[in-house]
Amino acid sequence: MTLNSVQLEVETIIHATEDLDKIVDSLIRLLTENAPIIVEVLYGHYGNPIYKVYSFISDKELVRNVISVICSSFINKESLLSTITNRIDASGNIFIRFDKQEFVKGRLVIVDGDDVIRLRIRAVGVDTMQFINEICK
Repeated sequence: MTLNSVQLEVETIIHATEDLDKIVDSLIRLLTENAPIIVEVLYGHYGNPIYKVYSFISDKELVRNVISVICSSFINKESLLSTITNRIDASGNIFIRFDKQEFVKGRLVIVDGDDVIRLRIRAVGVDTMQFINEICK
């Protein structure tokens, strides 16, 4: 399979009541120390700190490795497989959301709520389903 480019983006919002270090440490374990993790400090209406944490990876081999780890770590993999076509947009982006509370416990649980770790995968030059099936087999 000839892959022109692949990108993986991860993003979450962390409120003052949550443990920033736990979530960042969990992201480092998932993405490896080779992935940049950016923490941006925002402020809520009452001046409370809100952290936007994100990473963008475009190295093909690192993205493949991270996706492989993600696929093998799903607690509810059948949920992903049964809903994967609903998670792909017209441009071929795959959108997956993980439960943030389960994530810090080391469990990847797919949810469709708001308090989540958001993941976007973009593979260019290949069929998105073929790409995911090859890595997640």
